[in-house]
This record gives sequence, C-alpha cells and structure tokens, in this order.
Amino acid sequence: MIKIDIPDIGKQKDIVRRDAVHKACLQLEKNLLAEHIPGPEHFDHRQYGTRHLNLENESWEPPAAELVNAWFEHFKSTFSEYGSDKALGILLGLSGNADRRIRSFRNGERPVPYGVWRRFLVITGRVSQEIIPVMAFIDDEGHK
Repeated sequence: MIKIDIPDIGKQKDIVRRDAVHKACLQLEKNLLAEHIPGPEHFDHRQYGTRHLNLENESWEPPAAELVNAWFEHFKSTFSEYGSDKALGILLGLSGNADRRIRSFRNGERPVPYGVWRRFLVITGRVSQEIIPVMAFIDDEGHK
C-alpha cells in the first residue's frame, strides 16, 4: 500500500504564497535590468510639476492631458507591440473600450485614474513599485 502525505490546506496555501513571493522577487530583480531609453524629444515634462508622480495618499494629482499624450505616444512608438491605444490600454489593465478610454485620457476628456497611471509609471520606470506589507493571513475557510 502506497501512502502519500499531503500537507493540509493551510500549508498548501503557504507553499503557493512562498512560490508567488519568490517569483515576484525574481521579477523585481529582472526589472532592474530593463533598458534605459531617452524620453520623448521636444517635450519638457518639468513644466508639469511632479504631483502626478506622488502616491495617491500623498497629494497625488492626475497628470495634464499634454503629459499623458506625450508619454503614451512615446511609449507606443517605442514598443511596437503596444503601438495602438487598445494594446496600451490592455497593458494598463483596462477592458472593454480600452482604446476609447486611452484616447479620452490623452485628449483631456477625462483624467487618468490613479491605478492606471501608477501602473504606467511603474512600467516605464518613472516610479518604484510599491510593496505592501502583509499584516496577517486571514483564513476564510477556518483552516490554519
């Protein structure tokens, strides 16, 4: 008779968490090797201040449409696989009419939401990725 010891569900979840954290750490290290490329030519981003770079709870303000347009267009022209508003929108986590929403941000019809903008800033290396501390593991199933 073969006996297979299977850890309880709590230990299985811990194994999965450890694996996910390990993979995330590897990705953070890999991010440091990203290529350095020049920003958009003939566009002075400094005239738009820096509040669009802040964290949401640290006086963040949505970026000006001119800045959004310049940086989005530069990104699209640099990375051909994201050369359309739709592809960029999907990369930034938008669904549905991603292309329409990206255009509305670029033309100033509506401001870029914090989460979408922050993701773009991280992807382009303009800000560091936030690492949020885990306070506890809450076991919804009542398992440890």
